[in-house]
Amino acid sequence: MSERLVITPEADGQRLALADGSATLRLVPRLGLVLPRYHFHVGRVVHAAQELGLFRVQTTLLLGNDLTGQAELCDFQVSPALDETAQAEAWRRLVGAAIEHASPTAPQLVAELPGWRDAAGQSPFWQALGARFYRGDPQQAQQQFGDAWRSHLAALLPRQTIYLSFLGTAAETRLSQPADSVSALAQALAEAGFDVSDHVRIDDGGPVLSRRLPRR
Repeated sequence: MSERLVITPEADGQRLALADGSATLRLVPRLGLVLPRYHFHVGRVVHAAQELGLFRVQTTLLLGNDLTGQAELCDFQVSPALDETAQAEAWRRLVGAAIEHASPTAPQLVAELPGWRDAAGQSPFWQALGARFYRGDPQQAQQQFGDAWRSHLAALLPRQTIYLSFLGTAAETRLSQPADSVSALAQALAEAGFDVSDHVRIDDGGPVLSRRLPRR
């Protein structure tokens, strides 16, 4: 694997790639300033009544734009010819370089990972929520609209607080769990100091990871 990195300026940031083209990602200095980016904020609400012996904690989802202005790593692409060990090493180098080049004006660097899917490629979170408001194929919509897809989806989703338990056990259990296919990337991000935040993707419930950026 080549040791050299190639950094190419783009309209909305920079693309970082290994010189042999086996892995690449995009660094966006401030997300959501041109096209609003939506996530679900994962919260908690307590229902309690001492007289009834009731105390229950519910996980909630609330649509919003909380991460506007943060720096972002996105558009992760890696050659399927690399095994998991080689993928993890490629991501370590690219993520490390991206942290060094991130905008000094952004307090956090965030990265979204696709949510968990079953053997048939189905997302239980999508089936429980998104599919009720959009009947089309989300993968085709992603291909058609690109980065704008989830902003379009957000216009169809409820603005009210959603109780996660209403979505069923499968969606509740898999919330914020990344797809198996990105395990090497998730490992590299964790080693670079990224942690699971209190936000998830609005389509498949995938985790949004974040880490503080060093002051310069």
